[in-house]
Amino acid sequence: MTCAPFPTAFIARLTLPEAVPRLVPMIRNRLWVLAAAIGLAAASVRGQVPVPFNGIQAIVNDTVITRDHVLGSAQRELAAAARTATTEDDYLKRRARILEDQLEQLIDRQLIVDEFKEKGYGFPDSLIDDMIKLRVKKDFGGDRVALTKTLRAENRTYEQFKKDEKEDFIIFQMTLKNVRDELTISPKKIENYYATNSSKYKVGNRVKLRMIVIDRAKHAPDESVKITETAVQRLKAGEDFAKVADELSDDARRFKGGDRGWTEEGSLREELRKLAFALPPGQLSEVLEIQGTRFLLKVEEKQPAGVKPLAEVRQEVETTLKDSERQRLQKQWLTRMRKKAFVRYF
Repeated sequence: MTCAPFPTAFIARLTLPEAVPRLVPMIRNRLWVLAAAIGLAAASVRGQVPVPFNGIQAIVNDTVITRDHVLGSAQRELAAAARTATTEDDYLKRRARILEDQLEQLIDRQLIVDEFKEKGYGFPDSLIDDMIKLRVKKDFGGDRVALTKTLRAENRTYEQFKKDEKEDFIIFQMTLKNVRDELTISPKKIENYYATNSSKYKVGNRVKLRMIVIDRAKHAPDESVKITETAVQRLKAGEDFAKVADELSDDARRFKGGDRGWTEEGSLREELRKLAFALPPGQLSEVLEIQGTRFLLKVEEKQPAGVKPLAEVRQEVETTLKDSERQRLQKQWLTRMRKKAFVRYF
């Protein structure tokens, strides 16, 4: 049987298998979990945790989802819950939520795969083979033996791994097709959201700060003192702070000219906070030494506590609104699929 081709825009996406390993986790995380309670078929009269009949949790069209499927998919989350739970009751509640959410995600996953098949879409198996090669190279340094050991530890076969990779790619492509990635948010919507949610953008007293850090541990004895003196001399002679920081500072911000951006009081240790917020804008600080590390500060601007201006948070607001719209579209799409599919819980 000849498979129907993807729409033109969709085909272009299929030529980029190298992008999939980075994007699949994002798609997994963004899959909208639709509200639905698990109807368990049997429960012990003694109040024990109910056990689904024959281990079946749900049927999606002609696919059975078992309790083992759910538990296998939730392994990492369950392990994290076991490590971080404060009491047995806390763990059991979190475990129930995790398993319920995981079941819903497996149902959504199967619905997407079924729609892919129903529409007659397809792609060559060689594409999945290429993706797996890239995955092995990226995650295992090209060592297939390491992959095999990992799969064995996860109680998965290579065939199951390949099936999962194929389904991940299908879900990625179908999501791109049904949930627009490029969305336009009008300036009016951004302004309205900002006005309604201005409390989210409150900030304390801030300074726009640059800093040079001379770390004694990174230099020979007494060398850090000489480097600090050189920095002070050059700055007092009128050299640009960013240039001196780039050449002499020891911390990672040196490549940004020592720029720390807008910095709130609470984000600095006490000694640095007192010095930074006492400095007038444009003035160079004295050398501050803390446990052998020397600091030179320059405050470019000061801003009292208040609300960040819209210009500063516009990108953040736009991203929030885009994410919300994608979630809405995702929910719509999954709801449509559920309405026309056969889904039964046990």
